[in-house]
Amino acid sequence: MSNFKVSVYKQFFDFSAGHFITYGSRCETLHGHNYRVEVALFGENGSDGFVYNFSDLKPLVLQECKALDHLMLLAAHNPHLTYTYGEGEVEVRFGTRRYLFPQEEVILLPIENTTAELLAYYLLRQIRAGLSQQARVELEKLRRIEVMVEEQPGQAAFYAEEF
Repeated sequence: MSNFKVSVYKQFFDFSAGHFITYGSRCETLHGHNYRVEVALFGENGSDGFVYNFSDLKPLVLQECKALDHLMLLAAHNPHLTYTYGEGEVEVRFGTRRYLFPQEEVILLPIENTTAELLAYYLLRQIRAGLSQQARVELEKLRRIEVMVEEQPGQAAFYAEEF
């Protein structure tokens, strides 16, 4: 069994976004990052010479980065946050803290917190769903997918799943 890896880590696989993290009874201050994303696929090298064609993978990664770019990232499943939706705005509360954001500048992600680890998890799930929609690709060749989310140079989180 061969063990090949393909990876895409283009300079434009990035997004700038705001967030804050809760942990226990504490909450970080509101801040942002210029995130960078890398995606790796592991699997068999098929008769066509590909594990997975870069030309098929790159648009999926770019699409997910663009979907998060210049938005406030909020965790839908965070038990410490409450959300109220008004006329074109989202109010977020944590204890005595209150944040008010324009609704079109917010994305509510199906995760517990907006850590780099859980952003990597979220992006992997999104990209994996996109892979499964690409019928022209032999997905049975793939064994593993890994996503890296870098908050700043030298500081990154990874998430991987087996196929």
